[in-house]
Amino acid sequence: MISKKVSFITINYNSSTYTIKLLESIYKNTIDIVYEIVVVDNNSEKKDLEKLENYIFNKKNIKLIKNSINSGFASGNMLGVNYAEGEYYFFINNDCVLLNNSAKILKDFLEKNEEVSLVTGKVLDANGKYSSSYKQFPHILKQIFGNSVERFFSKNKYPSNKINLENNSQVEVVSGSCMFFDAKTFCEIGGFDTIFFLYCEEEDISKRVWDFGKKVYFIPKAEIFHKAGGSSIQSFEMEQEFYISYYHLLDKHYNLIGKFILKATLFFKLFFRIFKKKNGLKILFSFFKGFSKKDSIRYIQKIKV
Repeated sequence: MISKKVSFITINYNSSTYTIKLLESIYKNTIDIVYEIVVVDNNSEKKDLEKLENYIFNKKNIKLIKNSINSGFASGNMLGVNYAEGEYYFFINNDCVLLNNSAKILKDFLEKNEEVSLVTGKVLDANGKYSSSYKQFPHILKQIFGNSVERFFSKNKYPSNKINLENNSQVEVVSGSCMFFDAKTFCEIGGFDTIFFLYCEEEDISKRVWDFGKKVYFIPKAEIFHKAGGSSIQSFEMEQEFYISYYHLLDKHYNLIGKFILKATLFFKLFFRIFKKKNGLKILFSFFKGFSKKDSIRYIQKIKV
């Protein structure tokens, strides 16, 4: 029996080599379900886009959406949602590769567990580790006393990402590189917050799923390889972008006291980093500026005409 449709949604930005490998793995490993692929090109250079277009030419079940500006992760994926017809959305980074029939495994789990609306699989790195598959939301306890204390007090509710789970388990936050949603819940909570440009989207939307009364799960049977950082270049601007997103996350989900404590602990962390990190002093200066959204790389993007 043919299953319900799944919409794969991924973003390409000057990284068509990775995107093509992802698409090849989808075609190879996705069986016994009806699916479509939505690729959003976030204003890549002409040569990169042409390479992707040549690969996609005459391929089935695929839509290439050409964005005229690099609108980032959240907005790029929301653009893809506009063209998606599935009952399930599989948001997956283009530097990932499916290692098995992940989409069907995740879809089958959601169909059998209506209280769950967001799942991820075992996201493996080059060393075979999968600690990035799930993590915890930024908590005051963690920021003050460290990861070990936070894990001790929350272990009965959410497992530590230091544990290699082998069973289906509820987790607090899933990997942003691999997010499989029940489309109905995703749409009802408003999808991704497009104020986030590149980072912290997974923390935000995972928490909003929990707040909506649904659960978030890790499903280790579904296996995905992720070449972390393969689709982006690290720099001062990218590091600053993370903290801009982090500030938005805190402002959105914490009261005044909570925000003050978390931002104060961040100050001490960044202060001691100035002696160790190349961009430490510049990042500290950005902290004193409040990691203003006006400094986001969102505002240096140009529209293709």
